[in-house]
Amino acid sequence: MDKGFESSAEFKAMIKKSARDRYIYSVKRIADWEEAWSLKLNDGFVTTSDKEGNLSMPIWPFKEYAMKCIGDEWEDCKTQKIHLNTLLEEILTNLSEEGTYVVVLKFTEYSEFARVSTDDFKNNLLYECSQLE
Repeated sequence: MDKGFESSAEFKAMIKKSARDRYIYSVKRIADWEEAWSLKLNDGFVTTSDKEGNLSMPIWPFKEYAMKCIGDEWEDCKTQKIHLNTLLEEILTNLSEEGTYVVVLKFTEYSEFARVSTDDFKNNLLYECSQLE
């Protein structure tokens, strides 16, 4: 990973923002760039769970943010680009059916992050995409 990214002004500013602000930023960037990033281990995407056992799939707006978590919680993972259409039409639909949430712009060492239902995340993405037209 590019260690320079961790010292970049963008990264430093982002980790200081609230989970809500990071969520809004991420939704806008994913819609704008028409891609998201997650981590894959073997054949599947990684998930995380809370104390109650609720599963969540982490999603980041840029590869560098996803890479930041590889050395921490998910050591053997690889970053995986997800095209917006695949995210909206396949992944979020499947996650919704499974009752899995989405965790947006999660950093392992920072406890505050946004966890939302896949339906809310999908609706927020669709709304943001409609604003770009």
